Amino acid sequence: MSPTPREQANAAVREFLSKRDWSAQTPARKRILVAFLRLAATNGHNSVSMRTLGRELGLRAPSLYSSFPQGKDQIIAESLLWFTHGFARDLLYVVQEIRSVDDYWAALVRFHVIQQVSTPEADLLNLLVASDTVAGFLGDDLRGELALWQSLHEEMYAAAAEEMGLAVMKQTIQVIFALLDGAAHWSAWDGTVEHLERLSDHGVALTRSLLEVGSPSRTGS
Repeated sequence: MSPTPREQANAAVREFLSKRDWSAQTPARKRILVAFLRLAATNGHNSVSMRTLGRELGLRAPSLYSSFPQGKDQIIAESLLWFTHGFARDLLYVVQEIRSVDDYWAALVRFHVIQQVSTPEADLLNLLVASDTVAGFLGDDLRGELALWQSLHEEMYAAAAEEMGLAVMKQTIQVIFALLDGAAHWSAWDGTVEHLERLSDHGVALTRSLLEVGSPSRTGS
């Protein structure tokens, strides 16, 4: 039996994740990446220098350069990839065993909203990618890998919509992503788990409405 659109989308994410092995990531490198993401998400990536990063970690510059010889540019690149792969891995873990397509859609949206609202690093990634379209500072390889993940992530949504029998245009999926990527700005989260759950449920309802509006006809009807 041929794989379903969702199975194909999940398999593509699995292949994407297989291209990089993070198991050899040393504790020292991981600590630096975590600190950079935290500082950049709080103060903006331009405010983070090797000196401020070293001060945050209680390390001298030579220690930072021993882990990342190319300095801040290498830290930015690796932190973005590390965060992206972690996001993809955790999302795949959440959705891969779900049988119902409606539950699959809801899980995609809830994960997306919760990450954007409760994890400042997710908003940082969006900001850096958006800034790169103007400044072009990320480099071709990094830009390509981030763009690949974006397309695979969108395809997970598109596959679910297809299995729901909805003829959804790519533009509709992009509108849904714009809504979800901006969740930290429209949610006004009060910091509680209960509110976060309500926000994620609201995200599901909003995206289902957008699906219906963006799908004037159902496939096979």
